[in-house]
Amino acid sequence: MLPLLLQLPPAPLIPPELRPLTKELQRQGFQLRWEQPPKAGAYGLFESGSRTVWVHPVTFELGIGRQTLIHEAVHAAQSCPQGKLTPLGVPAPLTPLIEHEISAILWSSYHVKDRRLEQEAFSLQGQPDGANQLVKLLRQRCKPLAPIAPSSKPGAKNQAPRAQAKE
Repeated sequence: MLPLLLQLPPAPLIPPELRPLTKELQRQGFQLRWEQPPKAGAYGLFESGSRTVWVHPVTFELGIGRQTLIHEAVHAAQSCPQGKLTPLGVPAPLTPLIEHEISAILWSSYHVKDRRLEQEAFSLQGQPDGANQLVKLLRQRCKPLAPIAPSSKPGAKNQAPRAQAKE
């Protein structure tokens, strides 16, 4: 057994309103990893090649776990049906203040071709029913697949626990 200081923190408890989304992601063949993403400084990450969604456990402690999971789940849905991210085509109703803030983030941090994809992700993460919308979109756009075997990338040794284990 590893000394207490070297053990990984426990995976976050998934809030009840997010459980249908995590279950649907898994049903569609996406892997969920509750660990630091392999990109430095990122709270969440989606990798289409391995169909993996990472959510850093600290996001739940910071109060942004819901937004982070939904944001990355949007990218998972955008990757269906063929693995290449394409816009979902969902309306993105935003207040002018939120639109301005998102625009500032997009202009400073994202490549031009990624802006529409990121705009959808930022918009849905802020919608009260964003998780439910995503469950429907995943069912419409994706075909259930078996998850791809864990890769040899950093952090891949720790298989993500199933969402059911977090209930």
